[in-house]
Amino acid sequence: MNEVISVILHIQNPKTWFILCSIFIFGDILTGYLKAFRFKKVNSSVSRDGYIKKIGWIVALLIGWLVDFFVGVNVFLIGTGIICVGTEAISVYENLGEIGVNVPFKQYFAKLKDSVDKE
Repeated sequence: MNEVISVILHIQNPKTWFILCSIFIFGDILTGYLKAFRFKKVNSSVSRDGYIKKIGWIVALLIGWLVDFFVGVNVFLIGTGIICVGTEAISVYENLGEIGVNVPFKQYFAKLKDSVDKE
């Protein structure tokens, strides 16, 4: 696990972060649609809100890259990229569990989601 974290923290190329985030964003959109079709809950307003969030991630990555470029560091893009990939990966994982794919730790995410929904 430490090796994975080390590799992630050493990704310096902005293009790589944009590609990684794009892959996970696309995966979330795809699994979200699969879930919506599975439960017959396709809704254009939910899709629109989801797309706004995805565009927000791209804007956040661009801002992180610009800040890093002008300040001369590689902190903001990497931080934003890690949060984006993590958030979207969890969403993909949850979607897969909800459409019936037998994923480990499914119960953990259900409990976590319930506790967040209650707040």
